[in-house]
Amino acid sequence: MRLTLISVGRITEPFIRDGCAVYAERIRRYADFRLVVVPEVRITGKGKKEYIIRMEGQRIQGKISPAVFTVALDERGKFLSSEGFARFLETNSLKEIAFILGGPYGLDEKLKEEAEFRLSLSPMTLAHGMARLLLLEQIYRAFTLLRGEPYHK
Repeated sequence: MRLTLISVGRITEPFIRDGCAVYAERIRRYADFRLVVVPEVRITGKGKKEYIIRMEGQRIQGKISPAVFTVALDERGKFLSSEGFARFLETNSLKEIAFILGGPYGLDEKLKEEAEFRLSLSPMTLAHGMARLLLLEQIYRAFTLLRGEPYHK
């Protein structure tokens, strides 16, 4: 299975950055996994939020390979239990999957609309670094569930 996480911005908090590194390495035991980070757009002024979301969306779009199954992280997406998420990965295991996660202002609506699946991690608003960590942890958890392995092995 080939998985890609395309995310916006570097993580500055050491505890989140370290956690992401741990889970990314654990995921690589089960799948061909890569993390692609596109730079945040930084501007000031009126209308900046919409501009930033659009520009970051274009950067993300440029990193999505053709014919890849895209999963947009969206607070209005589908909620899955950990077991449901594991089944989702198993069902799509023959596809290359790209998870796309926006920056601090969110993900471009065009990317959400074009995605094959919209996934919500929580009805709460999460900092994008925390969302990245949570997604990586759930991907790792899904693989351990599918293999019947104890989680903290």
